Amino acid sequence: MIISVDMTRMNAIKWVDKENNLACIQAGIFGNDLERDLKQYGVITGHEPDSMEFSTLGGWVATRASGMKKNTYGNIEDIVQNITLVTSKGTYNKLSSWPRVSNGPDLN
Repeated sequence: MIISVDMTRMNAIKWVDKENNLACIQAGIFGNDLERDLKQYGVITGHEPDSMEFSTLGGWVATRASGMKKNTYGNIEDIVQNITLVTSKGTYNKLSSWPRVSNGPDLN
């Protein structure tokens, strides 16, 4: 059985911490909407996949998307600091202590 869930109604920016360059953003937001809304706070994601206007933040994370600015900001897994997934078996959190750009390259 395959289930597909439309998350496009989960499309809000919950908060932005400009001082620490952090934001809490829901998975269903489309790329162009995300960048437009972040401009109101004076920040950007730094992630620009070719499918920006057709893809969502959750899709980028699920596919480990890469963008045109990856040499500066990294791929999506380098930019994302914390992910909370809710499944039928419970909640999963992936938490990094810091994003890639603040601690140098991944030497692994």
